[in-house]
Amino acid sequence: MNTITHGLAPLLLTYALLPESKQLTGKQLVVVGLCGALPDLINPHLSLAARMASWSHGLPAWLAVTVLLLVASAILKSVFPWRAAVAGSLAYLLHLFCDAIAGGINWLSPVGDAYWGAYWFPVILWVPTDVVLVLTTYLVFRAIPQIRKVKQKTSSLQGGT
Repeated sequence: MNTITHGLAPLLLTYALLPESKQLTGKQLVVVGLCGALPDLINPHLSLAARMASWSHGLPAWLAVTVLLLVASAILKSVFPWRAAVAGSLAYLLHLFCDAIAGGINWLSPVGDAYWGAYWFPVILWVPTDVVLVLTTYLVFRAIPQIRKVKQKTSSLQGGT
């Protein structure tokens, strides 16, 4: 899958799944999105063979990133709560799963070999998925809040009816 999908899917899932009282800030959601894209950002690849050899596309890298996120959360409690660290860790893991169903990965890279996956999610759907996620992100974070603002303003001008 493409990096756009890897970044936006966990961001939207985190926003949708956390209750309003536990919601992350915009900056924290951006960190979650970056964590979802992180395997491709720290070790880019252009082929399936390169992905299979990528050290960032394995459980050892996910574990290392998870430890870093939890340490960051322990140090920066007020700006980076544990919910954000867990969401970032799950975003990284979601990336690995998505790549596994979109061609496969070596789950133990770089310390061993445990290849698993196939093209269960066809390449032809990758760009349309990006488009849907970009549009959904725009709707959720820009269009819908703007529509609500206009409705509230209109309602208050009409006397709250």
